Amino acid sequence: MNNEKMISKLKVISRISVVGVIAYIALMAYRYLPDVISGFMDGWNSYDGGEAAADEMPVWKILTAVPCGIAFAATLIIIIVAGLQLLFSLSKGNSPFNEKVSKSIKNLGISCIVFEIVRTFLMFVTLDTVHIGMLWLAGLVLCAFSLVFRYGTILQKESDETL
Repeated sequence: MNNEKMISKLKVISRISVVGVIAYIALMAYRYLPDVISGFMDGWNSYDGGEAAADEMPVWKILTAVPCGIAFAATLIIIIVAGLQLLFSLSKGNSPFNEKVSKSIKNLGISCIVFEIVRTFLMFVTLDTVHIGMLWLAGLVLCAFSLVFRYGTILQKESDETL
């Protein structure tokens, strides 16, 4: 496969991925919006815990839940921004073997690892459960891919210099 075909396929895949990410974000936002009609009928806005529920929760959990929630939201935003930056840079049609792409892949991988750690800690603090997902493994794979892309950048420079 020659370089032009590869770049055109990469542009198409990147554009489809950008649309998919935007649709996924929109669906996730819609998922968390409460259904007003059935919500009010079911009483989703009622609170039955009273002061006894606040007394049962330890102080350290209350104090760590807010910073963990902020860190959770911040890492999620960083992942979305890094992923979109990567997809936009790949859809421009240039060679994918450049320093910007390798840094974007590395940032995305590190963000995935941090997100999984923060999510696990937040679940432990709020729900008293420990559930470790597979996003940390995806982050490690992305960090390894960033090294491959960095090596490809070096080879691309060498190839351009020989011509």
